[in-house]
Amino acid sequence: MPATTVFLLIGAFLLSVALAAFQYFFLAKGRLSQNAIFATLRFIALFSLLVLLINPKITNTEYTTEKPNLVLAVDNSSSIANFEAEDEVRDLVNNLAEDPDLREKFAIQTFSFGREVNQNNEFDFEESQSDLPSVFKDFSTVFEGQIAPVILITDGNQTVGEEFTFAAQRFRQPVIPVVVGDTVKYQDLYISRVNVNKYAFLNNRFPVEVMVNYSGNSSAESTLQIFSGESVVYSKALKFSPEENSAVIQAELPANSIGPQTYRVELQPLESEKNVLNNRREFAVEVIDERTKVLIAYSFLHPDVGALKKAIESNQQREVEIKPISEVSDLQDYQLLILYQPDNRFKDLFSELEAQSKNYFLIAGPRTDWNFLNNSQDIFTQEITNQPEEFFPAWNENFKAFQTEDIGYSGFPPLEGNFGKIEFSEGIDILLYRQIQGVDTNDPLLAIAEAGGSKKAFLMGANLWRWRSAVFQERNSFEDFDRVIGNLVQFLAAGSRKERLVIHYEPLYNSSEEVILQADFFDRNYNFDPRALLEISIMNEDTGDKRQVPFLLKENSYEVDLSSLEAGVYNFTVKVSGEGLSRSGTFRIMDFDVEQQFAGANFEALQEVAESKGQKVYFHKDFEAIKDQLLSDNSYATVQKSQQKDVPLIDWKYLLGIIILALSAEWFLRKYYGLI
Repeated sequence: MPATTVFLLIGAFLLSVALAAFQYFFLAKGRLSQNAIFATLRFIALFSLLVLLINPKITNTEYTTEKPNLVLAVDNSSSIANFEAEDEVRDLVNNLAEDPDLREKFAIQTFSFGREVNQNNEFDFEESQSDLPSVFKDFSTVFEGQIAPVILITDGNQTVGEEFTFAAQRFRQPVIPVVVGDTVKYQDLYISRVNVNKYAFLNNRFPVEVMVNYSGNSSAESTLQIFSGESVVYSKALKFSPEENSAVIQAELPANSIGPQTYRVELQPLESEKNVLNNRREFAVEVIDERTKVLIAYSFLHPDVGALKKAIESNQQREVEIKPISEVSDLQDYQLLILYQPDNRFKDLFSELEAQSKNYFLIAGPRTDWNFLNNSQDIFTQEITNQPEEFFPAWNENFKAFQTEDIGYSGFPPLEGNFGKIEFSEGIDILLYRQIQGVDTNDPLLAIAEAGGSKKAFLMGANLWRWRSAVFQERNSFEDFDRVIGNLVQFLAAGSRKERLVIHYEPLYNSSEEVILQADFFDRNYNFDPRALLEISIMNEDTGDKRQVPFLLKENSYEVDLSSLEAGVYNFTVKVSGEGLSRSGTFRIMDFDVEQQFAGANFEALQEVAESKGQKVYFHKDFEAIKDQLLSDNSYATVQKSQQKDVPLIDWKYLLGIIILALSAEWFLRKYYGLI
């Protein structure tokens, strides 16, 4: 108790004695014995009142003991059932959770994980995904500042998220892996990933990237084939060894039919291969029959203009018009505008582009009016020096806007631009960096930005025609250069036709994935309208079953979850109530279980996790060994914690009761003695 409080209590005591004595021994007349009783009662009331006002407190220390946690993280995915290990996992979890020695030492908590982490003791092993990294992420939050060793019971095969060994390294608790499933290493070929653009144009070819992996102790040969229906559209022989155990296959397929087209990738199985389900993948591409019109507006004629026209029109679905800036008027017929070395004569055009949120591709060079351009847009600012500079291209492999590859940019001649620092706003995606006199820089040469509801591309150098010529001299074909320009035009032109109702969906879904369709609805001014009522009608082509489901508003979009649908082909129509607008389409849900793609347990990854945590790897039959390790590890000790609290010396309720009793007793006694 602070010294100040002690002095206040002493002062309250003396003041109460003085006031009671003054009232009943100095002022009052009467018998001494009666006055002594009255003075005592008055002292008690006064002192209690002053103590109530002072509210003295003392420090109280409470001691508690806290057991360390023992976290059982159980893989609840269907791959456990595929290994026929459900009963063994349940028995192990039950033995760990109910063992009296472990329960005495630990506070045991059981979690299951699949797509999400949940705290429960029931396992059905039907989860369609395995998100191992989320286990460590969630436990880092839940058990922060606590002792919580984790027994990770899993086959180590993940289907979602980053590599779980990296997530485990960041996790600060001990991890004891328990391996479930077959750990024998069989020969196995599997398709790990297929990359493809969502759209392709009719009568053109589109790229497909297939990633194939091999697991085995000897060499193996196979053939990869891509089917359209029952027709083989691509085939390639592959060879693998324990050292050369992966391959990336680049293919180009023809787009000959309009609409969603489904393709099948197959690997010829090995003779001793145990799991052949992972030798097959399907993907879909929507082939579009829409002619794209591109306008090139120039301030002066230049060979670049002709080179761009030829590169773009190498795709039969695209048409290019070339006009001087003085003749540019109506923009409605064009899905994309290319602005070549603009000057102040482009002022009205920039205003119109901004007003209509049009996509454009800007090419700057030595004759660009930088004063005008810096003031006409807010994406970049170029330092004005009026000095030319040559820029060599340096390819950025981390470019994300669309699929691309290095076509030999390092051997291209330089473009001519302007010397000086250039500053871009955040959020740009850089395809090519500037290289100046052999020194790589972080300044973009070719970049893409999405802002204000439109897409924009910027090339900060002229003499692009020299690149097209360099490609032809190297490969005797313009194809590689034209493909880069074509992909850029396709990206910029996509979605530029304004529609009030836009549906976002994939033509192909896996049954193990979420099937979510999104819709955007705009009013007549093309502003998002959150008040609309959207409904989707779905019909299964095979069974004829129909259902209607309303869309739900989610932030600035409408969304419907159709994950409960069975595998099959579905036709759908989305309608807007009271607007007469509708959009139709088709999607397919494949009967594809990603958890069946694994031939055995991922023992190597679980062993890596154990070694990084200084632990051992166990199997589901090693209950006694796991128990002995947990009980013998002194780092899992019960912790005694103390907590100090300031509590009132006397509860105010008691003080208030004493005051009432003392004053009441004084009043009754004075009444009894006839003094009132």
